[in-house]
Amino acid sequence: MIDSSTRLSLRTDSIAATIIDGEAVIVNLSTGVYYSLTGSGPDAWTWLEQGHSIGEVAQALASRWSVPAEQAAGDVQRLAEQLLQEELVSIANGLAPAASLEPGTASQSGYQAPVLEAYRDMEDLLALDPPMPGLRDVPWKPAANK
Repeated sequence: MIDSSTRLSLRTDSIAATIIDGEAVIVNLSTGVYYSLTGSGPDAWTWLEQGHSIGEVAQALASRWSVPAEQAAGDVQRLAEQLLQEELVSIANGLAPAASLEPGTASQSGYQAPVLEAYRDMEDLLALDPPMPGLRDVPWKPAANK
């Protein structure tokens, strides 16, 4: 069970991720599934990647986007559970954040909850032909039954 003090760690041994034009794009190299993280998700992803706790990320989202703290907390909790379920992150309690959390000013408007969308249409292709040559040995997993 995860709570507001839980810290997550990206599974850098089996994922590749970047933020492009306000969208986090994540590829699970061991399954071939790729993901899009939109809404306030790229902010949350960045802060989770830096090692901030779920509670800290929720507070920063609430501050940056001027939304109720309870709403942000629920949204980050749900996102964290999805990321864990998809094996994109693991629990990393005890690690200190790599950078200070700076949410910026509350000038952001139009809050959208973080949305993680999974695209499984290319998992067989990506599992057969890894997208990045020269990667260390990636533990490939068989595609899920469809």
